[in-house]
Amino acid sequence: MVRILIVDDEREIRNGLVKQIPWSDWGVDEVLDADDGDTALELALARRPDLIVTDIRMPRMTGLKLIEALSRERYDGSTIVVSGFDDFHYAKEAFKLGVSDYLLKPLDKHDLFKAVTVALQRQREKNESELNRRLMRQGYESAVPKIREELLRQLLGRPYREEPAVRTEHKLEQLDLAWLLDAQLGLAVIGIDSLKALTARPSMTDKEALLAEVGRILSQTIAARHPGRHVLFRSEQDDWIAILEQADADMTEPGAELLEEAREQVGQTLDIRLNLGVAIGRGGLQQLSDLYRSAMESLVSRRLQGSGAEEAPEGELGDRPEYLLASPRELVEILKYGTEREIRETMAGFSKLVKTWEVKHPKDLQQRTFEWLLDVFRTAQKTAGWKESSWEKHPIALWEHLERFDTLESLRQQATEQLLKAAESIKAQSGSRSQIVDEAQRIIHERYQENLTLQMVAERVHVTPVWLSKLFKKETDMNFLEYLTDVRLKNAADRLGDLRYKVYQISYMVGYQDPVHFAKLFKRAYGCTPQEYRNSGSSRHE
Repeated sequence: MVRILIVDDEREIRNGLVKQIPWSDWGVDEVLDADDGDTALELALARRPDLIVTDIRMPRMTGLKLIEALSRERYDGSTIVVSGFDDFHYAKEAFKLGVSDYLLKPLDKHDLFKAVTVALQRQREKNESELNRRLMRQGYESAVPKIREELLRQLLGRPYREEPAVRTEHKLEQLDLAWLLDAQLGLAVIGIDSLKALTARPSMTDKEALLAEVGRILSQTIAARHPGRHVLFRSEQDDWIAILEQADADMTEPGAELLEEAREQVGQTLDIRLNLGVAIGRGGLQQLSDLYRSAMESLVSRRLQGSGAEEAPEGELGDRPEYLLASPRELVEILKYGTEREIRETMAGFSKLVKTWEVKHPKDLQQRTFEWLLDVFRTAQKTAGWKESSWEKHPIALWEHLERFDTLESLRQQATEQLLKAAESIKAQSGSRSQIVDEAQRIIHERYQENLTLQMVAERVHVTPVWLSKLFKKETDMNFLEYLTDVRLKNAADRLGDLRYKVYQISYMVGYQDPVHFAKLFKRAYGCTPQEYRNSGSSRHE
C-alpha cells in the first residue's frame, strides 16, 4: 500500500492537495494530512508514509525541523518540500537534508505529478534494494516466509495495476508461488473473535504468542490434510489467510471440511472462538484482491449473523423479546421487576433486533449496541428514577469496553451483563413488584363496578399494560381480567342474598352491562346460574 502525508498549516491549501489531486491515478492508496509539524511527526512515526509533502513555513516546527526530526527517528521515506518563498537558502538546506524535490507555491499540478512520481519510484527502488540487502543478511531460507507474507499482503490489499505486473510475477516465481497465477484457488480468512478483548490485559507479547499458536495449529492441520499446494500467512488486521490450490474446479467450497476441522481444532485447543470467511475462483494478479475482499465479506457476515445457538421464543407480536428490546420503556420495566432469567430470555431476541438495524460491519454493530444501551439507561433515569450516572459521565469507558468485541454473540453477552448490572442497581433503588400489584388490587376492589381496563389501571400504577399483566400472573396466579372477574363475581355472590335487587340489577352493580354474559360467567365460576345460587340459599345474606 502506497501512503503519503500532506503537511500544511493553511487549511485551504492542505484540503486542496488532499481532495483535488487524483492520487489514486498516481499510484497512491492512502492520503494522510496534518496541520503542523508536531502532528506530522507523530503521524509519520505511527503510520510510516512512503512520501511526505510538507510546507516550509509553519508555526512551532518548520518543515525543515520536521525533516531533521524524522531523520533522527530513522524515517526512511521520501520528502518533498513546498514553499511560498523563492529563497535559495531554504532550497539549499532542504537538499542537504536529503529531500527528493523542492517546489514553489502556487503548485503546478504537472510539476507535482512529476515530483511525486520520481519520489515514489526512488522509494520503491530503495525499498527493493533494502529488501534485497535484508535477504542477503538474514539468509534466503529464513527470509522467504517474511517476503512471501509482505508480497501477498500487497497483492491482496490493493487493486491490480498493470505497471508492476511483470515484476510481481517474477517475484512469485522466485518464491514458489507462481501457482497462484492460474490455479483454481480457495481463499479463507480465519479471524479470532474479539481478539482485543482476549488480549486486553496481557502484553503485546502475549497477543503475538496467541496469534503464533493459532498459526501453528492451522499450518499443521492444513499441511497434514491438504494434498495440493497452499500458503498460510497473517494479514495486517491479525487474521490468518490460507490460500489453497483446488484440484477440482467444480468444488463449491474449497476444502470446506478441512478448514472447518482446522477452525475447530484451534478453538478446542486454545479455548477461543474463530470465524471463517471463504471465497473461490481462478487465480491471477487481477483476481487475488477480489477473492480476498469476498472472503472478508463472508467473515464479516458470519460475525454479524451470530451462532444461532440461542433463539428468541415465539409469542404474541408485542410480547416477543425483539419487540421488548426495541421499546426502552418496556425493557426498563423488565430490568426493574423481572428476574435474571427473564432478562436473559428477553436478550435472546437481540439477534432479531440487530437485523432491524441493518448493520454492515462489526464497527457499526458496536456503535449501534453502544447507542442502544445509552438509550435504555436514559429511559431508566426518566421512568424508573434510576440514579446511577457513571455511564453518563464516562460514556467512553462503556464504548472502549464494547469496542473490544466484534461478533454478534459476544456483543449480546456484553450487553446482557450491562443490563443485569443496571437491573441490580435499579431494584436496589425502587420498591418491590408486589407493591405494584397491591396498588392495582386496591384500585380494582374500589372501582370494580366501573368499566375498568388493564390500560386504565396500568396508568394509575405507572407501568405498561403488558408488564402489569405479567406481574398479576406471577403474584396472584391470575391475569388482570381473571382477577377483575373474580372480584366482581364474589361481590355478586354476596349481593344475591339481598332479595331487594333483581339478578339483572346485581349484574349492573358489579360492572356487567349484559346480564346474559354475567350469568354465563357466574355459572362457569360457581357451577350454577345466579338465580339457582340465590334459590339454593348459598349466598351469605339469607
